[in-house]
Amino acid sequence: MKRSALATLAAGVVSVTCGTAAAQSPEYMMEDCRNASQAFYQDYQAQAETKYEGQRTDGTHAVNGTIYLETRSANFQCSYGRSGQSMVDFYADGQSWPDFVRGGGSPHQANSGGGQAPARSVSTERVRFPAGSTNFEFPAQLPPGMTVRYELRAGKNQFLDVRISPATAPLTYRIVNPNGTALLDELPISTPYRGQLWQSGTHVVEVINNTGSTVPFDIYFALD
Repeated sequence: MKRSALATLAAGVVSVTCGTAAAQSPEYMMEDCRNASQAFYQDYQAQAETKYEGQRTDGTHAVNGTIYLETRSANFQCSYGRSGQSMVDFYADGQSWPDFVRGGGSPHQANSGGGQAPARSVSTERVRFPAGSTNFEFPAQLPPGMTVRYELRAGKNQFLDVRISPATAPLTYRIVNPNGTALLDELPISTPYRGQLWQSGTHVVEVINNTGSTVPFDIYFALD
């Protein structure tokens, strides 16, 4: 799913400080919700229609939609946080799917067939800096349709740097706060990140491969 940053882009670098966030447009949420429906039903060729229904009294935004699958159509709803930047609920097949919203697999992934993107799977790795160092770079590779979650502990007001290379690799990434909210919404890896953290605890950097091929990359973390 494509998502935008919670910050301004300057000289190709994302810089984020606490309290700076601009609300996303209804068009962004409608497109993001369409992409989510395709990922949920594991049919990336299906046509989907969405409509922005407005902001609820609790501040969340509602987007309703219909996806036209090979043998049927299905209705769904996406809910977004007050800023409109992060999905907080996905409702389909008569129920909410919180694990899917948090990046987990789709309940339909076992039914994916030829011509569709591979089923999404997620792995988690703990980042541990070498003794006496505040930065760490290492090589990795990401199989098709895979998300890897890098967990690292950091304190409020520290600055975090994340760079993934080569910048031309067809990957995206996002950063999640310890409380599960988005620090940085999904971006291509060509845009590095440097920002001040506003929570203490385990932060998660998710690297996402939406292609059909294994992608090698190097990832760099720094804290100061």
